[in-house]
Amino acid sequence: MKKDDKAEYGLRRETGELYMLNKKERILTLEILKITLATAAGREFLVERFGKEGLKTATKLLQEMGVQVGETQAQGRRTLS
Repeated sequence: MKKDDKAEYGLRRETGELYMLNKKERILTLEILKITLATAAGREFLVERFGKEGLKTATKLLQEMGVQVGETQAQGRRTLS
């Protein structure tokens, strides 16, 4: 592994499986989650697929990865500006 290729480790709760994300994978995951939570269709998809717990899980994952999630994203409301 190159010096610049930093990896983060995680532990899957259900199985205890250990996983690793490299820098590019972390960036991609963060961007996908941010866009998903920022759109009504994305939030609806999470609720349909994973239930309301899916929204909480996505929000918590972003927070654990160092992203501050706004109240509007966490609660599923959007404000118009």
